[in-house]
Amino acid sequence: MLRTKYFIFNTFILVFQLSATNLGDFAGYWEGVESLSSPSNNYQGRGLFISMRHNINSDENLLYNSNSHFIYNGYLDWASHYYTYNKSENQVTFGRRFTTPLGILGTNELTYNIIDNDGIRLSLEHISDDGLTTHSLNISLSSFLSAVDITPNEPVLGSNYPNPFNPSTAIPLQLSKDEHTRISVYNSNGSLIKDIHNGYLQAGYHIFKWNGTDNYNLNISAGIYFYNLYQGNKLISTKKMILLK
Repeated sequence: MLRTKYFIFNTFILVFQLSATNLGDFAGYWEGVESLSSPSNNYQGRGLFISMRHNINSDENLLYNSNSHFIYNGYLDWASHYYTYNKSENQVTFGRRFTTPLGILGTNELTYNIIDNDGIRLSLEHISDDGLTTHSLNISLSSFLSAVDITPNEPVLGSNYPNPFNPSTAIPLQLSKDEHTRISVYNSNGSLIKDIHNGYLQAGYHIFKWNGTDNYNLNISAGIYFYNLYQGNKLISTKKMILLK
């Protein structure tokens, strides 16, 4: 009987160790759906992405971008959007830290309980302190990026999301090395519409947002457009997207 209990105990420990997760295991490009129930807004099964990457300045959190307005504010892209993991509480936190040359002005955090996590699929739920708001995320590691393939041998230009889109879309990118990088949008005639980014980028994950405007910040018409990735003077990749009106 004692030997049986010992075997069961050791089996439990082994399973726990195999399923244990570290902060770095969340790094990657996640896709899925979100649902929100609140006094001011309600929706179900809305598509989303979350790109989480290592923070070169800290081992205590990851940095992230997302198209979910509940956890990410694109108008505050100057703020630090960070992600932390509390293993003992089985919780994660999406936070924003407002930092200026004068110091930290404030911090806003949303804590989520981990409902399910098998290393590839992740289910999270946030319930506000007053119980009136519930936000849930059901996401999976994308085949575009995964925590197993942190640094590819070649740069990877991802598909924009959403596509078709109106009024804005996000373009994910993974770089294998630090280099001058340009992402540009062209129309079907090959004319340059917008340089979304033109400058030096570090290796790792990046997401760029395009709001359907040209280099003069004027709204462009609906249609088919192409976005190109250049490194140095070399064209790396081209993908198609559709702007709706």
